[in-house]
Amino acid sequence: MPSVAKHKNFKVCVYVRAFEVDKMKDAHWLDSTWNIISSQLDVDKIYLETHRDMLLVDDATLEKAKKFFEKKGIEVAGGITYTISEPNDFETFSYSDPKDRAWVQKVAEHTARHFNEFLLDDFFFTSSKKDVEIEAKGDRSWTEYRLELLNEAGRNLVVGPAKAVNPKVKVIIKYPNWYDHFQGLGFNLEHGPQIFDGVWTGTETRSPASNQHLQNYLSYNIMRYFDNISGGRNGGGWVDSGGIYMSMDRYAEQLFLTAISKVGDVMLFAYNQLLDVRL
Repeated sequence: MPSVAKHKNFKVCVYVRAFEVDKMKDAHWLDSTWNIISSQLDVDKIYLETHRDMLLVDDATLEKAKKFFEKKGIEVAGGITYTISEPNDFETFSYSDPKDRAWVQKVAEHTARHFNEFLLDDFFFTSSKKDVEIEAKGDRSWTEYRLELLNEAGRNLVVGPAKAVNPKVKVIIKYPNWYDHFQGLGFNLEHGPQIFDGVWTGTETRSPASNQHLQNYLSYNIMRYFDNISGGRNGGGWVDSGGIYMSMDRYAEQLFLTAISKVGDVMLFAYNQLLDVRL
């Protein structure tokens, strides 16, 4: 069934983590959970994640979930979170380690086989200081080293291999709401948006009293910023309920500020939170 727009000015999207996509091999779980979400929310598009925390969802499960949503008239895309272990201080890959590099490329190729579009969650960075990293860094600062490394990895491990497998695929990168600390872990805002086919923006400001001290209005400001540095290729804003201990209004405010920034799409993270959101 072809997808039909349910909203006038933007699409409402839902991101599904690999943990929940993997559960979709169970037809009853998939059908029952979707009934809960779709009874309360008109969804235009869904992103099915293939990898997170070293869980790589198998081909059969991805195709089963993809066909399920397409039959419902929902547009489907893929997603990747390049983490080894989120619980372990958001452990990401070492992009100078040959073993890690091979796995990162494998995940990109695997995802491109199933989707004509996929999005990288905002973990495409590195905080690794392994011996191989120290040797590769040489006399450069950690910031200089990581900026160059992630540019190279984006081209040669993600975008290039994905397009070799599927020439039609569009690879999108989502950037977090990090104020001006992007460069320290390798997010290159000068060249990165040109490496990928588009960007998404994290507008999840959550509670202003949390560790990041993100003020509410940044859900709007950062959307405009990324739209400008990407040459108008900012595809949408991404909101989640994590870290919100104030009220339901704070969650809704993130959505309002994202929408009025002339966003193309609004992403709700994530499928599991929509089943049981704690506000």
